[in-house]
Amino acid sequence: MGNRVQTIKSSKANFPRYLIRLTGYFSSSLLPPNKKFSSRIPVGCKLKHPILFIGSHGLFSNVHPLFAAKSFHFSTVVQPFAKMSQRDSYRLYAQFYDVIDLLKSSTARPSLVTATIAHCLAIKIGALAHLPACTSLLTAYSRAKYFISALALFDEFCDRDVILWNAMINAAVENKSYNVAMQFFVEMTEVGVAFDSTTLLLIVSALSHMKYLKHGKSFHCLSIKVGMLGDCSLCNALLDMYAKCGDLTSSQSMFTWMDCRDVISWNSMVNGFLYNGHPGKSFWCFREMISLGIRVDSMSLSCAISASAASGELSSGQTIHAWGIKQGYNFDISCSNSLISLYSESGDIEASKSVFKEMVLKDVISWNAMIGGFASNGMILETFDMLYKMQLTGYAQPDVATLFTIISLCAERMLLREGKTVHGFTIRRQMISDLWVINSLLDMYSKCNCIIKAELLFNAIPKRDLVSWNVMISGYSRNGYSKEAQSLFKTLTHQCLQLSFSTVLAVISSCISLDSLQFGKSIHCWEIKAGLSSNILMVNSLMHMYINFGDLSAAFMLFDTISSEEDIACWNTIIAGCTNNGHFREALATFNWMRQ
Repeated sequence: MGNRVQTIKSSKANFPRYLIRLTGYFSSSLLPPNKKFSSRIPVGCKLKHPILFIGSHGLFSNVHPLFAAKSFHFSTVVQPFAKMSQRDSYRLYAQFYDVIDLLKSSTARPSLVTATIAHCLAIKIGALAHLPACTSLLTAYSRAKYFISALALFDEFCDRDVILWNAMINAAVENKSYNVAMQFFVEMTEVGVAFDSTTLLLIVSALSHMKYLKHGKSFHCLSIKVGMLGDCSLCNALLDMYAKCGDLTSSQSMFTWMDCRDVISWNSMVNGFLYNGHPGKSFWCFREMISLGIRVDSMSLSCAISASAASGELSSGQTIHAWGIKQGYNFDISCSNSLISLYSESGDIEASKSVFKEMVLKDVISWNAMIGGFASNGMILETFDMLYKMQLTGYAQPDVATLFTIISLCAERMLLREGKTVHGFTIRRQMISDLWVINSLLDMYSKCNCIIKAELLFNAIPKRDLVSWNVMISGYSRNGYSKEAQSLFKTLTHQCLQLSFSTVLAVISSCISLDSLQFGKSIHCWEIKAGLSSNILMVNSLMHMYINFGDLSAAFMLFDTISSEEDIACWNTIIAGCTNNGHFREALATFNWMRQ
């Protein structure tokens, strides 16, 4: 099992062990005087033999106590009862399938309490030796977000079939432990269990989330070699993988090659174009679906509406809205969520409110879309009122996306008091450990001119990402702490973290006086080496820097390197630089040059 087993065993201190110790259970009261047993047997391994042995000696009255004490195979216990026509076998049969039904329901509505109750009952009547029951219980723990419990249960079984392995790999994917899922696949092949198309589908899904294109292509080749590419679900997973990895060419080739295109295949293409920033192609693919007579579903409509929103085509979105009502999708939650976003981004907040009110069921995405719509349209009171109503419902509670929207609004409008309130809310809800939330709070405090609190929060982050560094450097620069921004930039480079475009822009903005002249020139040299000197935003920032230093000749040299003379921001920068440094004739000449 490797390192995974050591990790799991170290984390199972509070998890009950499902290893049966038969020492003490096989006493003289249960066995003939000359027969003794003492062994340690995992669930699912050798569970039949002790009970069959007792039954074969005619001690049928002792079979049920032994069975009730620990977990054994159901058919093993029924067999001795059936031989003696015991009515208890029928009661046992009913108990067994009641627990199986409970296990199935616990996967449909996952919760730790339901899974634990089902687990206890399964142990008591021996259902855990039944692999489908074990698979259901494992899935219940996984969907209840208790992945460690699912792993511990899986490790107690030695007779694992491909269905149980698939359930464990699926649990890893559902809980975003994609590397663990890959490790399970390796272990599965090492122990000699033959994988099936479902296994490959799950692994491809994990690779799509990790954006491992090279590995995804390897599994594509493996699917061809083992002859499993005829499975339509596997082909759809490969389509999605290529799209999420940004390889639209391979995705389109795969789609063209497929003989078994279903609505999921088309949805993968529609969503793939949208995901990669091609809303026009996404909308074209949706229209092609309809023209070929393929029956669209709610996912198709949702993607098409999102494509309309991304391309700014409100009329197309309204057409799809009307068509969706005719097709009976007006109460579908995913379509309604997309419509709320469409109308909000188009500035028609009343239409968004109308769609939201008509919704029978609202999930957290619905509330977030409405909160985001109010925030993007500058409706501060309505935004916080919607957040308050969301908490009152009890069905959908604020998540990371909700807090990100609210904190961003506080940062944009410099609402320090409200921002502090949201900060306290994140601490109470134990969401302060999420880097998205922390980085948003850093940005909010720095934009509200509260750099000391931002600094305290930054220093308290246990594991910072590049965004955290960028926000803090930008915060220092924005609040006039140039030396601190440059010092933090140097610390970042010493830690060998890869710099981003945003990092360089943030530190350039700190070069506002002659004290930073040498540092600014060194950053300019670094940009030339990195091949960023031709970028319009970078050139504009460097022009600002040299203008702040009073070096107009360097600013004009940079201005002359711009290939596109239509960038209004660069013209404004050079004209403002001339004016601020007292070169009014040059400013007027540059303005006339721009007009020409």
